Amino acid sequence: MFSEFFLTEQHAQFYDVEQNYTLWLVLVSYAIAAFAAFVSFYVVERVVAAPSKGLRLRWLATGGVAMGAGIWSMHFSGMMALKMPAWLCGNVDGNIHYDPTLTVVSAVFAMLASGFAFYFVSKRSKSIGLLLVAGAILGGGIGLMHYTGMAAMRMYAIIRYDPVWFSVSILAAVVLASYALWQMAYTLEARRQERSNNRGVSALIMGLAITLMHYSGMAATHFLAVSGEQPREPLGGVALDGTLVGVSITGIAIVVLGMALFAANNEAQRQSQPLSAAQES
Repeated sequence: MFSEFFLTEQHAQFYDVEQNYTLWLVLVSYAIAAFAAFVSFYVVERVVAAPSKGLRLRWLATGGVAMGAGIWSMHFSGMMALKMPAWLCGNVDGNIHYDPTLTVVSAVFAMLASGFAFYFVSKRSKSIGLLLVAGAILGGGIGLMHYTGMAAMRMYAIIRYDPVWFSVSILAAVVLASYALWQMAYTLEARRQERSNNRGVSALIMGLAITLMHYSGMAATHFLAVSGEQPREPLGGVALDGTLVGVSITGIAIVVLGMALFAANNEAQRQSQPLSAAQES
């Protein structure tokens, strides 16, 4: 069972395909993750400020979807940055093949984990233990999204993971997510007391958690082929252009994040109007 997921000595007979990356796409993937975190953390401020339970749940769902979409988008933009032999992921149509169910499920994992983590952070009474639980949920969700997304790929190779780098990828996600959520909790409290806040810093750290998890996860990844040539057997899954998938998912994520930011900003302005009117009178 161990050999079905992790790299073992029995895989020495396989051809280990080399990985290379396009630097500017790596930077783009980080920017997407940081922007998603910034928007999501702003939305969570609406969760705290919401006057009713129903409204809090709606903002919580919005934050979870926004963060999850950002994590999902970061993964596929990160995969766009990966340069590998054309024969590995495609056949005569030249497209990457994905299992559509696993691809969608990977996004759901990220959204659910984000929603649950934000629920804990938005509670008024927070302890270090509660924030660590939230960080573990969110970091674990990032990892689950990544490795499910990898399992969705259909290629002329098997994927196995180095156990050490796999552990590093999960640990990096959990530790940095916990620290980002701690910063976020500080921001929520600071805004309640009208003090300077660290929303931007929190977003940069959270973006780093997502990005480091992805690329340390890719460092753990070994694409093992029988030889350096493309076999003749057809691939399963749905054939999709890898660049088109990455651009489409990124575009969808940006639209979702833009809508969430617009809605949260409008709600913040609406809630501040009565306060401003009261202060003027």
